[in-house]
Amino acid sequence: MNLRALASLTCLASTLSSGAALAQPFAEPPPDHPVLADGSEIPQGGDRTIAEPEPPFFAPRSTLRLGVGPALRISQNDPDGGLFAAVDIGERGAGLRLSGSWVRVGEDHGMQEYTGELWIDFGEGERLHPILGAGAGVARVDRVDPVSADHSASTVGVGVLRGTLQYALPVRGTDARAGVELVGSIPAIRGSSAPELNPWLLLVATVGVGF
Repeated sequence: MNLRALASLTCLASTLSSGAALAQPFAEPPPDHPVLADGSEIPQGGDRTIAEPEPPFFAPRSTLRLGVGPALRISQNDPDGGLFAAVDIGERGAGLRLSGSWVRVGEDHGMQEYTGELWIDFGEGERLHPILGAGAGVARVDRVDPVSADHSASTVGVGVLRGTLQYALPVRGTDARAGVELVGSIPAIRGSSAPELNPWLLLVATVGVGF
């Protein structure tokens, strides 16, 4: 083989090697530098997992919800504890509430209160439910004469304003909620024999379920 033939073979081998190198779209990465599907490298020390998106919150609807919990009455007298129960009627962002509260019934300064309200839910379809309610009702207040120990009761009409914050509990397929409420009652109508009463507040914690 002469020198001219040897030189031709060398040039051909060099051309084929260059073409094969250009045909590869990406260089082979080092074993300690893995790449993503688009060819970009994962940073060293970074999280190599792709976060799964959270499933959307499914807010079940209920037309009727029952709630119950302890209540603390704050008034001109010492704070008193009792029981609170309510029925909420309404599927979406507004509805009607019927409620009752019982604090030291049969004792001095004991109270029974029954109210009806219209309410608006500013968090309809969300986990957090800020609710504003207003209405009216009647309250029966017990009195015990300190001298004769005679028991008497007076019935007064009251106006009610309520602020509530409820949280939808993560119970699948159930409209279950826990909440805190502040209910203000203002005596508005009383008989001539009924004693003068000052406004009072009820601080309530409730757990409820819908149907």
